[in-house]
Amino acid sequence: MFLAITLLMTQWAMAQSVDTKVNKIREEYNAAQETAKWKNTEEWMEHGCYSFDFNSRINYAAAGVIETNTEVFITVSDDYESDRFNTPSPWFVREKSSRASELYRELLFDQETGDLIFCYLRCRGESDNMIEQRLYYEKGKLLKAVPAKIGKTMYEFSDPKDVATTIKEMVNSLYGLGY
Repeated sequence: MFLAITLLMTQWAMAQSVDTKVNKIREEYNAAQETAKWKNTEEWMEHGCYSFDFNSRINYAAAGVIETNTEVFITVSDDYESDRFNTPSPWFVREKSSRASELYRELLFDQETGDLIFCYLRCRGESDNMIEQRLYYEKGKLLKAVPAKIGKTMYEFSDPKDVATTIKEMVNSLYGLGY
């Protein structure tokens, strides 16, 4: 009996820990959404906010035209002691891709470590219903998925960690070019 109670208490503590981490990520996500609303306003410029917009239009023979619009909001480290001083890194990304259906994705990065901490996905399912999923990460590992599983979609999703790596490479490339 004592062992069962100890196991239950351990599981409850771990669940509380995950919920606490998820709530912290939600707070950071809400703050990123609020900051992103300022884009291209006087407040945006006053707060030294930066962003890159990437737009692409690809014509595929079988699939037709695929348009993707990606907004990458970046942060620039002002820590003189850090190896990342004056180096931009992504902290919030909004991406919309259209073909037969629409895919919408948001990524949130930890501003200190640059690690992916959140991904929001939305697209149409095979039965024309809207499907959403929220993925929470900690140190490169999935912490929680809400819902845990999603139904069949019209899109094959790329792994959000792979997308995050690509976004980081894009920002680094632009920085290397002097932007």
